[in-house]
Amino acid sequence: MNKDNTSILYKGPIFSIVRTELELNGKMVDRDVLVHSGGAGILALQDGKVLMVRQKRAGSGREMIEIPAGMIDSNEDPRQTALRELNEETGYEAEKIELITSFYPTPGYDSERLFIYRATGLAPAKKRLEMDADEEIDLFWMDLDEAKAKVFNGLKTPKQSSRF
Repeated sequence: MNKDNTSILYKGPIFSIVRTELELNGKMVDRDVLVHSGGAGILALQDGKVLMVRQKRAGSGREMIEIPAGMIDSNEDPRQTALRELNEETGYEAEKIELITSFYPTPGYDSERLFIYRATGLAPAKKRLEMDADEEIDLFWMDLDEAKAKVFNGLKTPKQSSRF
């Protein structure tokens, strides 16, 4: 992003939207970009199962099944974010975590980078952190093979028009 030719269109508590110039095919073009601090998720494994969260999401307008995850706070390392979210959302801590991958889920218009960690050696947290006030989460364990099948085959969901 060319910071010299960037203007802020919207600034909110979770993300901002900027208009920036980008060179494509030798021409300067304007693009609107959602600027986000990034996120971290944690694949918590135990006894052949993965710990999942079910929560309603504004973007989809429906309940989603996800791994524990959250936004990287300012001056926070993605690893710290993953451990914090594991504690806040599930009440667990991990003996060991390791980075699996990081990626940009929607790089065409969004700066968010996601970091995904694997957690093993789970135990109840010695000091439980409070969940965000606006979170309502159901926890459940899913067989790892079932979770893999859902990732690779997709979830069967009712046909739904766009939320917006």
